[in-house]
Amino acid sequence: MRWESQTRLSSFLGLSWVLLIVAFYFQSIELFLVTIAIMVLAYGTRLYLKKAARSVQLENKRQTIKLFKGEDETLSFSVQNRGRLPVWNGELRFALEPVLHLSHLEIVQNTKNLHYYSIPFFLKQEEQQNISFSIHAHQRGATRIRKLQFTIKDLFGLGSHVSSLHGFFQTEVVIYPELKEVSGLEQLSTYEMGNFPYEHSLYENLSAPAGAREYVSTDPFNRIHWKATARTSELKTKIYERSIEMRWVFILDLSVKRKNSPGQVSNHIEAYISQLAFLCTVATKRGIAFEIYINSDPEGPDPSMILEAGEGNAQLSKALELLARIDDTRPLLSFDRMSSLLKKRLTQRSVLIRLSEPIQSLEEVNFYQYLKNKGHKCYDVKLTDGHAYLSEIERISD
Repeated sequence: MRWESQTRLSSFLGLSWVLLIVAFYFQSIELFLVTIAIMVLAYGTRLYLKKAARSVQLENKRQTIKLFKGEDETLSFSVQNRGRLPVWNGELRFALEPVLHLSHLEIVQNTKNLHYYSIPFFLKQEEQQNISFSIHAHQRGATRIRKLQFTIKDLFGLGSHVSSLHGFFQTEVVIYPELKEVSGLEQLSTYEMGNFPYEHSLYENLSAPAGAREYVSTDPFNRIHWKATARTSELKTKIYERSIEMRWVFILDLSVKRKNSPGQVSNHIEAYISQLAFLCTVATKRGIAFEIYINSDPEGPDPSMILEAGEGNAQLSKALELLARIDDTRPLLSFDRMSSLLKKRLTQRSVLIRLSEPIQSLEEVNFYQYLKNKGHKCYDVKLTDGHAYLSEIERISD
Protein backbone atom coordinates (compact mmCIF):
# COMPACT_ATOMS: atom_id res chain seq x y z
CA MET A 1 0.00 0.00 0.00
CA ARG A 2 1.26 3.49 -0.89
CA TRP A 3 0.77 6.30 1.59
CA GLU A 4 0.94 10.07 1.25
CA SER A 5 2.03 11.84 4.45
CA GLN A 6 1.88 15.39 5.74
CA THR A 7 3.04 16.88 9.06
CA ARG A 8 1.26 19.92 10.48
CA LEU A 9 2.44 22.03 13.43
CA SER A 10 0.49 24.49 15.51
CA SER A 11 0.68 28.13 14.39
CA PHE A 12 2.06 28.86 17.85
CA LEU A 13 5.20 26.84 17.04
CA GLY A 14 5.42 28.54 13.67
CA LEU A 15 5.89 31.92 15.38
CA SER A 16 9.23 30.88 16.90
CA TRP A 17 11.31 32.53 14.17
CA VAL A 18 9.37 35.77 14.54
CA LEU A 19 9.92 35.71 18.31
CA LEU A 20 13.63 35.06 17.74
CA ILE A 21 13.96 38.19 15.59
CA VAL A 22 12.02 40.21 18.17
CA ALA A 23 14.30 38.88 20.95
CA PHE A 24 17.43 40.01 19.04
CA TYR A 25 15.89 43.37 18.22
CA PHE A 26 15.02 44.15 21.83
CA GLN A 27 18.04 42.24 23.17
CA SER A 28 15.80 40.35 25.59
CA ILE A 29 17.50 37.31 27.10
CA GLU A 30 14.21 36.05 28.62
CA LEU A 31 12.38 36.22 25.28
CA PHE A 32 15.37 34.60 23.59
CA LEU A 33 15.31 31.64 26.01
CA VAL A 34 11.56 31.26 25.62
CA THR A 35 11.97 31.31 21.86
CA ILE A 36 14.71 28.68 21.94
CA ALA A 37 12.49 26.48 24.13
CA ILE A 38 9.64 26.85 21.64
CA MET A 39 11.96 25.96 18.74
CA VAL A 40 13.24 22.86 20.56
CA LEU A 41 9.65 21.87 21.30
CA ALA A 42 8.70 22.36 17.65
CA TYR A 43 11.69 20.31 16.46
CA GLY A 44 10.96 17.55 18.99
CA THR A 45 7.27 17.48 18.04
CA ARG A 46 8.07 17.21 14.33
CA LEU A 47 10.66 14.48 14.96
CA TYR A 48 8.27 12.47 17.14
CA LEU A 49 5.43 12.70 14.62
CA LYS A 50 7.58 11.54 11.72
CA LYS A 51 9.16 8.64 13.63
CA ALA A 52 5.85 7.53 15.12
CA ALA A 53 4.09 7.70 11.75
CA ARG A 54 6.78 5.61 10.06
CA SER A 55 6.41 2.98 12.78
CA VAL A 56 2.66 2.55 12.33
CA GLN A 57 1.78 -0.26 9.91
CA LEU A 58 -1.71 -1.12 8.72
CA GLU A 59 -2.30 -4.75 7.69
CA ASN A 60 -5.31 -5.85 5.69
CA LYS A 61 -5.92 -9.24 4.08
CA ARG A 62 -6.83 -9.48 0.41
CA GLN A 63 -10.29 -11.04 0.52
CA THR A 64 -13.84 -10.68 -0.72
CA ILE A 65 -16.70 -10.85 1.76
CA LYS A 66 -19.92 -11.97 0.02
CA LEU A 67 -23.26 -11.25 1.66
CA PHE A 68 -26.93 -11.23 0.84
CA LYS A 69 -28.97 -8.16 1.65
CA GLY A 70 -29.81 -8.08 5.35
CA GLU A 71 -26.89 -10.25 6.49
CA ASP A 72 -24.25 -9.17 9.03
CA GLU A 73 -20.52 -9.76 9.07
CA THR A 74 -17.38 -8.46 10.79
CA LEU A 75 -14.83 -6.33 8.95
CA SER A 76 -11.39 -6.20 10.54
CA PHE A 77 -7.81 -5.11 10.02
CA SER A 78 -4.81 -4.68 12.31
CA VAL A 79 -2.71 -1.67 13.31
CA GLN A 80 0.81 -2.29 14.55
CA ASN A 81 3.44 -0.04 16.11
CA ARG A 82 6.82 -1.38 15.03
CA GLY A 83 8.81 1.39 16.69
CA ARG A 84 9.87 2.19 20.22
CA LEU A 85 7.87 5.40 20.52
CA PRO A 86 4.31 5.03 21.78
CA VAL A 87 1.43 6.45 19.78
CA TRP A 88 -0.51 8.46 22.35
CA ASN A 89 -3.29 9.98 20.30
CA GLY A 90 -4.10 8.15 17.07
CA GLU A 91 -7.21 8.23 14.94
CA LEU A 92 -8.29 6.09 12.01
CA ARG A 93 -10.68 7.74 9.57
CA PHE A 94 -12.32 6.06 6.58
CA ALA A 95 -15.39 6.20 4.36
CA LEU A 96 -17.87 3.57 3.20
CA GLU A 97 -20.60 3.71 0.62
CA PRO A 98 -24.13 3.59 2.10
CA VAL A 99 -24.67 0.03 0.82
CA LEU A 100 -23.15 -0.93 4.19
CA HIS A 101 -24.27 0.19 7.65
CA LEU A 102 -22.02 0.11 10.71
CA SER A 103 -23.97 -0.54 13.88
CA HIS A 104 -21.48 0.51 16.57
CA LEU A 105 -19.74 3.47 14.94
CA GLU A 106 -21.15 6.96 14.58
CA ILE A 107 -21.02 8.80 11.28
CA VAL A 108 -18.71 11.82 11.65
CA GLN A 109 -19.36 13.17 8.17
CA ASN A 110 -22.04 12.43 5.62
CA THR A 111 -22.05 13.07 1.88
CA LYS A 112 -24.39 11.85 -0.83
CA ASN A 113 -22.26 8.82 -1.73
CA LEU A 114 -20.06 8.24 1.32
CA HIS A 115 -20.38 7.92 5.10
CA TYR A 116 -17.25 8.81 7.11
CA TYR A 117 -16.31 7.05 10.35
CA SER A 118 -13.57 7.59 12.94
CA ILE A 119 -11.89 5.15 15.36
CA PRO A 120 -9.39 6.35 18.04
CA PHE A 121 -6.43 4.13 18.94
CA PHE A 122 -3.48 4.05 21.32
CA LEU A 123 -0.42 1.89 20.70
CA LYS A 124 2.40 1.08 23.05
CA GLN A 125 5.83 0.39 21.64
CA GLU A 126 5.86 -2.73 19.41
CA GLU A 127 2.18 -3.35 20.08
CA GLN A 128 -0.40 -4.68 17.61
CA GLN A 129 -4.15 -4.09 17.83
CA ASN A 130 -6.93 -5.74 15.86
CA ILE A 131 -9.65 -3.28 14.90
CA SER A 132 -12.97 -4.88 13.98
CA PHE A 133 -16.54 -3.69 13.60
CA SER A 134 -19.85 -5.18 12.55
CA ILE A 135 -21.18 -4.38 9.07
CA HIS A 136 -24.76 -4.78 7.90
CA ALA A 137 -25.56 -5.41 4.21
CA HIS A 138 -28.10 -2.67 3.56
CA GLN A 139 -28.48 -2.82 -0.22
CA ARG A 140 -27.06 -4.45 -3.35
CA GLY A 141 -23.60 -3.35 -4.41
CA ALA A 142 -19.85 -3.84 -4.18
CA THR A 143 -17.71 -1.63 -2.02
CA ARG A 144 -14.52 -1.37 -0.03
CA ILE A 145 -13.09 1.09 2.51
CA ARG A 146 -12.25 4.41 0.87
CA LYS A 147 -10.49 7.63 1.92
CA LEU A 148 -8.52 5.71 4.54
CA GLN A 149 -6.14 7.78 6.65
CA PHE A 150 -4.64 7.72 10.08
CA THR A 151 -3.72 10.76 12.16
CA ILE A 152 -1.14 10.88 14.96
CA LYS A 153 -0.98 13.80 17.39
CA ASP A 154 1.70 14.60 19.93
CA LEU A 155 1.07 14.46 23.66
CA PHE A 156 0.31 18.19 23.95
CA GLY A 157 -1.72 18.50 20.77
CA LEU A 158 0.76 20.93 19.19
CA GLY A 159 1.04 19.06 15.90
CA SER A 160 -0.31 16.19 13.84
CA HIS A 161 0.84 13.82 11.13
CA VAL A 162 -1.70 12.62 8.56
CA SER A 163 -1.04 9.59 6.33
CA SER A 164 -3.56 8.95 3.52
CA LEU A 165 -3.80 5.71 1.57
CA HIS A 166 -3.40 5.97 -2.19
CA GLY A 167 -4.94 2.99 -3.93
CA PHE A 168 -7.53 0.42 -2.92
CA PHE A 169 -8.14 -1.19 0.43
CA GLN A 170 -7.58 -4.93 0.10
CA THR A 171 -10.85 -6.24 1.57
CA GLU A 172 -13.91 -5.91 -0.66
CA VAL A 173 -17.54 -6.48 0.33
CA VAL A 174 -19.98 -7.75 -2.32
CA ILE A 175 -23.69 -7.63 -1.48
CA TYR A 176 -25.84 -9.92 -3.60
CA PRO A 177 -29.30 -8.76 -4.71
CA GLU A 178 -32.36 -10.11 -2.95
CA LEU A 179 -34.40 -12.71 -4.80
CA LYS A 180 -37.82 -11.64 -6.10
CA GLU A 181 -40.01 -14.44 -7.39
CA VAL A 182 -41.09 -14.64 -11.03
CA SER A 183 -44.11 -16.86 -11.69
CA GLY A 184 -45.06 -18.67 -14.89
CA LEU A 185 -41.82 -20.64 -15.22
CA GLU A 186 -43.70 -23.89 -15.71
CA GLN A 187 -44.07 -23.06 -19.41
CA LEU A 188 -40.28 -23.37 -19.77
CA SER A 189 -40.23 -27.03 -18.65
CA THR A 190 -41.01 -28.06 -22.24
CA TYR A 191 -37.48 -27.13 -23.26
CA GLU A 192 -35.56 -28.89 -20.48
CA MET A 193 -33.65 -32.15 -20.87
CA GLY A 194 -35.44 -35.18 -19.38
CA ASN A 195 -33.95 -37.54 -16.80
CA PHE A 196 -35.25 -40.79 -18.32
CA PRO A 197 -33.80 -42.51 -21.40
CA TYR A 198 -35.99 -43.22 -24.42
CA GLU A 199 -35.33 -45.34 -27.47
CA HIS A 200 -35.54 -42.32 -29.74
CA SER A 201 -34.73 -39.07 -27.99
CA LEU A 202 -35.38 -35.63 -29.41
CA TYR A 203 -32.44 -34.38 -27.35
CA GLU A 204 -29.74 -36.82 -28.49
CA ASN A 205 -27.89 -37.31 -31.75
CA LEU A 206 -27.72 -41.10 -32.15
CA SER A 207 -25.05 -40.77 -34.84
CA ALA A 208 -22.64 -39.01 -32.46
CA PRO A 209 -21.65 -41.30 -29.55
CA ALA A 210 -19.89 -39.44 -26.74
CA GLY A 211 -18.80 -42.32 -24.48
CA ALA A 212 -20.20 -44.77 -21.96
CA ARG A 213 -21.48 -44.84 -18.40
CA GLU A 214 -22.53 -47.43 -15.83
CA TYR A 215 -25.59 -49.47 -16.87
CA VAL A 216 -28.80 -49.03 -14.86
CA SER A 217 -31.90 -51.19 -14.92
CA THR A 218 -33.97 -48.59 -16.77
CA ASP A 219 -31.60 -48.47 -19.77
CA PRO A 220 -32.99 -50.12 -22.95
CA PHE A 221 -31.18 -53.21 -24.28
CA ASN A 222 -30.14 -51.54 -27.54
CA ARG A 223 -28.21 -48.87 -25.58
CA ILE A 224 -25.66 -51.31 -24.18
CA HIS A 225 -22.11 -50.46 -25.23
CA TRP A 226 -20.80 -53.99 -26.00
CA LYS A 227 -17.19 -53.02 -26.66
CA ALA A 228 -16.90 -51.11 -23.38
CA THR A 229 -18.68 -53.95 -21.59
CA ALA A 230 -16.21 -56.52 -22.93
CA ARG A 231 -13.26 -54.28 -22.06
CA THR A 232 -14.32 -53.64 -18.45
CA SER A 233 -16.30 -56.83 -17.76
CA GLU A 234 -19.14 -54.59 -16.56
CA LEU A 235 -22.28 -53.54 -18.39
CA LYS A 236 -21.94 -50.09 -19.94
CA THR A 237 -24.53 -47.83 -21.61
CA LYS A 238 -23.88 -45.64 -24.62
CA ILE A 239 -23.94 -41.85 -24.21
CA TYR A 240 -24.75 -39.61 -27.18
CA GLU A 241 -24.17 -35.94 -27.86
CA ARG A 242 -27.07 -33.64 -27.16
CA SER A 243 -28.81 -32.49 -30.31
CA ILE A 244 -30.92 -29.82 -28.60
CA GLU A 245 -29.66 -27.64 -25.79
CA MET A 246 -32.19 -24.95 -24.93
CA ARG A 247 -30.10 -22.96 -22.51
CA TRP A 248 -31.54 -19.83 -20.88
CA VAL A 249 -30.25 -16.47 -22.08
CA PHE A 250 -31.07 -13.50 -19.86
CA ILE A 251 -31.11 -10.04 -21.42
CA LEU A 252 -31.16 -7.26 -18.83
CA ASP A 253 -32.02 -3.91 -20.41
CA LEU A 254 -31.59 -1.08 -17.89
CA SER A 255 -32.72 1.78 -20.11
CA VAL A 256 -35.84 3.90 -19.90
CA LYS A 257 -38.27 3.22 -22.75
CA ARG A 258 -39.21 6.83 -23.48
CA LYS A 259 -38.13 8.97 -26.40
CA ASN A 260 -37.31 11.98 -24.24
CA SER A 261 -35.04 9.97 -21.92
CA PRO A 262 -32.45 8.24 -24.12
CA GLY A 263 -29.58 6.57 -22.29
CA GLN A 264 -31.15 6.99 -18.83
CA VAL A 265 -31.39 4.19 -16.30
CA SER A 266 -34.83 2.89 -15.38
CA ASN A 267 -36.18 3.55 -11.90
CA HIS A 268 -37.06 -0.15 -11.63
CA ILE A 269 -33.48 -1.36 -12.01
CA GLU A 270 -33.37 -3.02 -8.56
CA ALA A 271 -36.57 -4.96 -9.26
CA TYR A 272 -35.18 -6.27 -12.57
CA ILE A 273 -31.89 -7.27 -10.92
CA SER A 274 -33.70 -9.11 -8.09
CA GLN A 275 -35.95 -10.93 -10.59
CA LEU A 276 -32.91 -11.97 -12.64
CA ALA A 277 -31.18 -13.24 -9.49
CA PHE A 278 -34.24 -15.41 -8.80
CA LEU A 279 -34.25 -16.78 -12.37
CA CYS A 280 -30.55 -17.65 -12.12
CA THR A 281 -31.27 -19.55 -8.91
CA VAL A 282 -34.09 -21.49 -10.59
CA ALA A 283 -31.89 -22.36 -13.58
CA THR A 284 -29.20 -23.66 -11.22
CA LYS A 285 -31.66 -25.84 -9.31
CA ARG A 286 -32.95 -27.32 -12.57
CA GLY A 287 -29.45 -27.95 -13.92
CA ILE A 288 -29.94 -25.58 -16.88
CA ALA A 289 -27.04 -23.70 -18.44
CA PHE A 290 -27.54 -19.94 -18.67
CA GLU A 291 -25.79 -16.77 -19.74
CA ILE A 292 -26.38 -13.06 -19.12
CA TYR A 293 -26.18 -9.92 -21.26
CA ILE A 294 -26.49 -6.45 -19.70
CA ASN A 295 -26.51 -3.23 -21.72
CA SER A 296 -24.19 -1.42 -19.30
CA ASP A 297 -20.73 -0.21 -20.26
CA PRO A 298 -18.29 -2.38 -18.24
CA GLU A 299 -15.43 0.14 -18.64
CA GLY A 300 -13.14 -2.47 -20.20
CA PRO A 301 -12.41 -4.43 -23.38
CA ASP A 302 -15.80 -6.20 -23.41
CA PRO A 303 -18.59 -4.48 -25.36
CA SER A 304 -21.06 -4.99 -22.50
CA MET A 305 -21.43 -6.79 -19.20
CA ILE A 306 -21.53 -10.47 -20.20
CA LEU A 307 -21.54 -13.75 -18.32
CA GLU A 308 -20.59 -16.63 -20.59
CA ALA A 309 -22.76 -19.76 -20.62
CA GLY A 310 -22.32 -22.17 -17.73
CA GLU A 311 -24.23 -24.09 -15.10
CA GLY A 312 -24.05 -25.18 -11.50
CA ASN A 313 -23.31 -23.35 -8.26
CA ALA A 314 -20.10 -21.82 -9.62
CA GLN A 315 -22.07 -20.19 -12.44
CA LEU A 316 -24.69 -18.95 -9.97
CA SER A 317 -22.00 -17.37 -7.81
CA LYS A 318 -20.57 -15.57 -10.85
CA ALA A 319 -24.05 -14.37 -11.83
CA LEU A 320 -24.89 -12.99 -8.39
CA GLU A 321 -21.56 -11.19 -8.20
CA LEU A 322 -22.05 -9.71 -11.68
CA LEU A 323 -25.49 -8.43 -10.66
CA ALA A 324 -24.07 -7.03 -7.42
CA ARG A 325 -21.51 -5.02 -9.39
CA ILE A 326 -24.00 -3.28 -11.69
CA ASP A 327 -23.39 0.45 -11.36
CA ASP A 328 -26.37 2.57 -12.33
CA THR A 329 -24.09 5.56 -12.90
CA ARG A 330 -22.33 3.88 -15.84
CA PRO A 331 -23.43 4.84 -19.39
CA LEU A 332 -25.74 2.47 -21.25
CA LEU A 333 -25.26 0.94 -24.68
CA SER A 334 -27.60 1.97 -27.46
CA PHE A 335 -30.19 -0.55 -28.64
CA ASP A 336 -28.46 -0.80 -32.04
CA ARG A 337 -25.13 -1.80 -30.46
CA MET A 338 -26.75 -4.25 -28.06
CA SER A 339 -28.95 -5.93 -30.70
CA SER A 340 -25.98 -6.20 -33.08
CA LEU A 341 -23.95 -7.91 -30.34
CA LEU A 342 -26.75 -10.38 -29.58
CA LYS A 343 -27.27 -11.29 -33.23
CA LYS A 344 -23.58 -12.23 -33.48
CA ARG A 345 -23.44 -14.26 -30.28
CA LEU A 346 -26.80 -16.06 -30.21
CA THR A 347 -25.97 -18.79 -32.72
CA GLN A 348 -27.67 -21.71 -30.90
CA ARG A 349 -31.37 -22.05 -30.25
CA SER A 350 -32.10 -20.77 -26.75
CA VAL A 351 -34.80 -19.62 -24.39
CA LEU A 352 -34.42 -15.83 -24.23
CA ILE A 353 -35.78 -14.04 -21.17
CA ARG A 354 -35.91 -10.27 -21.31
CA LEU A 355 -36.02 -8.10 -18.17
CA SER A 356 -36.78 -4.44 -18.75
CA GLU A 357 -39.54 -1.89 -19.15
CA PRO A 358 -42.32 -2.86 -21.58
CA ILE A 359 -41.38 -2.95 -25.25
CA GLN A 360 -42.55 0.18 -27.05
CA SER A 361 -40.46 0.68 -30.18
CA LEU A 362 -41.12 -1.15 -33.42
CA GLU A 363 -37.36 -1.60 -33.76
CA GLU A 364 -37.25 -3.74 -30.63
CA VAL A 365 -40.35 -5.69 -31.68
CA ASN A 366 -38.72 -6.55 -35.00
CA PHE A 367 -35.54 -7.59 -33.22
CA TYR A 368 -37.27 -10.19 -31.08
CA GLN A 369 -39.32 -11.36 -34.04
CA TYR A 370 -36.02 -11.90 -35.87
CA LEU A 371 -34.77 -14.03 -32.96
CA LYS A 372 -38.00 -16.05 -32.93
CA ASN A 373 -37.62 -16.70 -36.66
CA LYS A 374 -34.14 -18.09 -35.89
CA GLY A 375 -35.70 -20.68 -33.56
CA HIS A 376 -35.29 -18.90 -30.21
CA LYS A 377 -38.09 -18.88 -27.67
CA CYS A 378 -38.55 -15.28 -26.47
CA TYR A 379 -40.11 -14.34 -23.15
CA ASP A 380 -40.61 -11.13 -21.20
CA VAL A 381 -40.82 -10.61 -17.45
CA LYS A 382 -43.82 -8.38 -16.81
CA LEU A 383 -44.72 -6.58 -13.61
CA THR A 384 -48.33 -6.00 -12.52
CA ASP A 385 -49.25 -4.70 -9.07
CA GLY A 386 -45.86 -5.72 -7.76
CA HIS A 387 -46.24 -9.26 -9.10
CA ALA A 388 -43.68 -10.46 -11.70
CA TYR A 389 -44.62 -13.15 -14.18
CA LEU A 390 -43.23 -14.65 -17.38
CA SER A 391 -45.01 -14.01 -20.67
CA GLU A 392 -44.09 -15.00 -24.20
CA ILE A 393 -43.20 -12.06 -26.44
CA GLU A 394 -45.89 -11.76 -29.09
CA ARG A 395 -45.82 -9.83 -32.32
CA ILE A 396 -47.17 -6.35 -31.72
CA SER A 397 -49.10 -4.63 -34.47
CA ASP A 398 -47.75 -1.32 -35.77
